[in-house]
Amino acid sequence: MTFYILMNQVTTLFLSLNLLTTLSFESEVISFMYGGSQQDVYFKVTNNKKTLAIKPKIEGKLSNLLVITKQRKYYFNLSHSASKPHQFVEVKHGVINHAMKKLVNRSDYEILEGDSSILYINRGKTKIINGIDVKTKEYFSKGIPLIVNGERTLN
Repeated sequence: MTFYILMNQVTTLFLSLNLLTTLSFESEVISFMYGGSQQDVYFKVTNNKKTLAIKPKIEGKLSNLLVITKQRKYYFNLSHSASKPHQFVEVKHGVINHAMKKLVNRSDYEILEGDSSILYINRGKTKIINGIDVKTKEYFSKGIPLIVNGERTLN
């Protein structure tokens, strides 16, 4: 799975107690900071410092994670998911695309997909998507989960 992350967007990463999740970056991981207790989550940098392995040690609320590579900073909210955790994730730099195709077309919203971004067009009431109030439309990173009004709807 590939996450094309747009600059300064926060990405939710779903983890499982039973599986190791890896984040592989295009450039070397310089450092990372976890907002919670280091005893709650296992971290290891591997693969010539380009991969961060993550596994929660406890069940319960997790915190946020900042990963700094030689090229960029990435922000993640860590969360539990027993049924659909992320496992092998390639993290790439995303840019807002203007050439897009329809991915989802519903009466109250539409999702368009480009090479490294998606466009959420809201046709109904204001929705909270990944922590952002979307009144009409908003660009998001491609490949990441979309959390619409608290429910995981995409990825």
